[in-house]
Amino acid sequence: MKVRLGSLGEPFASPFFLDKAAWLTRQPGVEHVELLSNAILLPRRLPRMETAANLGRLSLWLTWHDGQVELERFIAAASFAQETYGCFVVVNALLFQDNAGAVARARDAAVQAGLRFNVDLGYDPAATGEVAAAMGDASAAVPALRAPDALATLAHCGGNRALAETALRGLSSCQGMLCRAGHDSVFIDIHGQVFRCSNYSSQSLAPLGSVLEPDFELPLRSEQWAPCGAAGGCGNKEDFLNLQIAGALRPTHVPSLGWPDA
Repeated sequence: MKVRLGSLGEPFASPFFLDKAAWLTRQPGVEHVELLSNAILLPRRLPRMETAANLGRLSLWLTWHDGQVELERFIAAASFAQETYGCFVVVNALLFQDNAGAVARARDAAVQAGLRFNVDLGYDPAATGEVAAAMGDASAAVPALRAPDALATLAHCGGNRALAETALRGLSSCQGMLCRAGHDSVFIDIHGQVFRCSNYSSQSLAPLGSVLEPDFELPLRSEQWAPCGAAGGCGNKEDFLNLQIAGALRPTHVPSLGWPDA
């Protein structure tokens, strides 16, 4: 089982959250546990987790936000996690229409430190999903597209253009597209309700049940592919990479639900 623990805030700011994540890393059926972080607290928190967690199973998707933390401090924290504890680390940057220079600096610093680097298109959360689909204009949800040759810029900055193109197709509308979510992946919300994916949860579609029920058994679909029944599009990488159009981009043999390079 591969687990990505999403959080609305910085996960390394919550000792309670980290205790539960550490417990997951020690379970025999768990291949890896992935956390999304800004990396700032890694040098303080990872040593405290060492006795309670299998840190070799910890996958860290670390996004650098220019102006939030100095790049040198961020890279040092990411390197500390990878070199000291063997965590699977990806340095991530978000491309907007006016920050290509900062993204390129992050790429160069990550490469020099021997860290994996990824670039995602930055989203405007107020315009994703049904709003963007109704407008029929992906640039409403993805500000970088307002600049010329945005995908060429993303590739120049070290991003995966095919991955970005798949994200844009999934974002516009994936209803009716073949998807494997519900076959070998599910989404569990903060209330324990299980859904085919996060889009099903955000649209309050019928859940598959609740993990909090004592007799709950996960009803995974036997068929690999089934049409998506949610309106709007996928806003999360772990969702749109389940679409059939993602093809070889879907991560398989790496301890991350977002890093596609095996």
